[in-house]
Amino acid sequence: MRRTLLARFTVPASAMLLLGCESSQPLEPPGQAELARQTAPTSGFATLAKLPALTKGVHGEAYAVQQSGAIIAGYSWHRDGRMIPVTWTLNNGAWAITALPYPATATSARAKAVNDLGDVGGNDLPSDMPHALLWPSAGGFDVLGCNGELGEVYAMSSGARILVGMGGGAAVWEPGHCRVNLPPLVQGGSSRADAVNGDGGIIAGTAWAGSYSVPVRWRQVNGAWTIEQLDSRSGAVRGANSAGDLVGYVTVSCSAASGCNRGMIWYADGGSRELPTLGGESTTPVGINAAREVVGLSSVASGDGTAFFWSQTFGIRQLPVSGSAWAFAVSGVRSDGTRLVVGAGGRDFGALVWTVRNP
Repeated sequence: MRRTLLARFTVPASAMLLLGCESSQPLEPPGQAELARQTAPTSGFATLAKLPALTKGVHGEAYAVQQSGAIIAGYSWHRDGRMIPVTWTLNNGAWAITALPYPATATSARAKAVNDLGDVGGNDLPSDMPHALLWPSAGGFDVLGCNGELGEVYAMSSGARILVGMGGGAAVWEPGHCRVNLPPLVQGGSSRADAVNGDGGIIAGTAWAGSYSVPVRWRQVNGAWTIEQLDSRSGAVRGANSAGDLVGYVTVSCSAASGCNRGMIWYADGGSRELPTLGGESTTPVGINAAREVVGLSSVASGDGTAFFWSQTFGIRQLPVSGSAWAFAVSGVRSDGTRLVVGAGGRDFGALVWTVRNP
């Protein structure tokens, strides 16, 4: 059975955490057939473009984008079946793809994060023995951690080289240091870090609470990491902006036996808010920018899920695509008033970027 990058949005957080490290298989959006090959180019407030692949017609995914929108990071399948970490940059108005190097001992690798300095973070594969990798903006790559420490990277701070993910539980990596394991919520409980703020002082994700997993936040207090439960319901944090605002979901009862996700923002300055859906029962946010604009997956009235963009001013909007897609990250608002949303749309469609104007 194929495992997706982010489990189907109706799966409770407790089940989601048990998936552990992510599979090397490409994402398939939930409840959808393969996407058509033709882009749905515009939809009033947004324009969609398919990012180039290393091998024509082969799948890839875009996971992260710089706040400026200048660099997108992800992976592209090679014709020989390897996952190749890549970046996309604009070159004379067109997106150009660049393959990143990785250890010769690895079978594949993928880029999962990019910071404002132009550094890229990710990990090598196979998925049962991954190592945290940093691709400095100057070139080359560094294997992080000590003595072959294993772990999978999910995010990197926008203003520093601090990477977070999962390696024997929620973990943090910095160049020149050994992996730091973050404290669990309950003794011996599992955890995973999926988000980090700009300076690395706030990390968030999910942790086992005894009978299910809940959204959590870690902070450094007097040089030691402390953990805080954000909600009594099952759920997880999936994204953060530089200020430390967090996005994720909690699971509630609904018509689906496994429950439905309700999108949440937990603000760095206190309080939280629930996000709407596109007309269905679930919303799973994944990314948030400095303007507190949110992207992810939301269900329409039929129950199928597709990519969305939300802001407090304009509400929730479905991003244009022929079929369904995930939105994974959103840049800051650029000087021309637009922002970039990056994601993926099934094996046939691959890595995507939307240019979003004010709706």
